[in-house]
Amino acid sequence: MNEPRLTHPLDAPPAATEVGFLWSALSELPRLTANAELQSWALERGSLTRRLRQHWPDTRVQVISESLTPPLPHEAQALGLATGEAAWVRSVCLIGGDQARIYARTVIPRWNAQNPWAEVQRLGDQPLGELLFTLPDLERSPFEWALNAPWPEAMARPSAACPEVLARRCTFVRGHAPLLLTEAFLQLQAPTPCANSSD
Repeated sequence: MNEPRLTHPLDAPPAATEVGFLWSALSELPRLTANAELQSWALERGSLTRRLRQHWPDTRVQVISESLTPPLPHEAQALGLATGEAAWVRSVCLIGGDQARIYARTVIPRWNAQNPWAEVQRLGDQPLGELLFTLPDLERSPFEWALNAPWPEAMARPSAACPEVLARRCTFVRGHAPLLLTEAFLQLQAPTPCANSSD
């Protein structure tokens, strides 16, 4: 696939949410983490699954949940959805070396059988990247970043072992239909228990 074109399809600027954390623009990444290795992962524009498999060949997708449900408030805000409006939401964890490495959420609004992203429902335990990186003429917005977002799954929240969890998000657009993808970086540097701790 050619490099997706950068666009701001929804004109959704970084904004503080109801829980107080902030989605920040690209220029803010060095302020959020000084860890060069984590920055390298966070700036990766290719398949994260492929990169994980270079380090952990047994990397696999564990589907946590997927259903038609209202997204989180900050996701709804990014997609311009009304409060309580449903979207297709898929939550997964990428596991390598028996460790949770990356937590990811996919949100697709205006879900129906004619939505250009309908095949996401049939991915099962296949990585989303195996679909995304085969599509021509795909548009992709610039990344935004957040620290310690309150994800529903405990594995993606800050803990004593990993007190800071960096997440990134961007919007892919296909046939005028958006897909919001968020990825939270967990344990990426074995055997260090938290890859994004300060040096």
